[in-house]
Amino acid sequence: MRRGNYYILLMTFMLMNISALAQDPNFNPLTDTVPKGVSVSPPTVRFNLKPGNSQSKQIKVTNDTDVTKTFEIKVKDYLAADINRAAEMSEVPEDYKYGLKKWLYVTPSVISIEPGQKAFVNVLLDIPAGDEFAHAGWSMIIIDEVKERQELNVPTPGSNAMGMGIIPTMGFGIFIYQNPPNIRNNQVELTGYSLTTDKKVIQMKAENKGDGIGFCTYYIELLNMATGETTKVPARVATLLPGSTRLFEIDLPVLSSGSYNALGVLDFGSKDYIETAELDFTVP
Repeated sequence: MRRGNYYILLMTFMLMNISALAQDPNFNPLTDTVPKGVSVSPPTVRFNLKPGNSQSKQIKVTNDTDVTKTFEIKVKDYLAADINRAAEMSEVPEDYKYGLKKWLYVTPSVISIEPGQKAFVNVLLDIPAGDEFAHAGWSMIIIDEVKERQELNVPTPGSNAMGMGIIPTMGFGIFIYQNPPNIRNNQVELTGYSLTTDKKVIQMKAENKGDGIGFCTYYIELLNMATGETTKVPARVATLLPGSTRLFEIDLPVLSSGSYNALGVLDFGSKDYIETAELDFTVP
């Protein structure tokens, strides 16, 4: 979800209402605060098409709220450098080589979902024939809630009240990836591995030197040099676009005093090879 300013306002509103409800003797937090919302799956859609082929997939939107929700669906290209930031705001030239927008067909463009129901968005990717199109590509599908603008209650002149025309909405971004079968998507390398000065975070720097999209799993294995005990920090998943570099930060668990070895592992799906790095450090 996006729109951080709105969620700050929403959190304030929720805290005010929870405080009020807590004073109600009939308030039962186990029955009166059942989480309800809208969910979208999957969060990413992957294609593996040769030029001259097409394939259709679906995105499911589920409305678990008590009101009907309406959403507008659109496609947006983004630059590789913007995947770590707000991809929706990326400024992309019309002739951007890696953009899939020109080959993506998304239907319907607007969906309205009643409470407790679900809707499906069809995503068709049609790659033109020709060797010049045998390269990776990416884009994103944006699903934005649509609400009618309500009449604003303007305060009377001379009062201290202030009117604000804020319309709370929600939005989702689904990343679309295309990796033709001929490309090299296993050329991801560890280019940096270090421990922060407070010894609480390990930083892994990875670069994709291939021409395909790298889908990687990375994790840390900690070895207590005195006891031989090994602790594995849970694995995470990351996406590296061709030519891009990403910095991964892994929070270490609370460690007792002693000497440790930290083995960093970057697994990009190869059956024969993984990238590793290690370092030794001491906790006072």
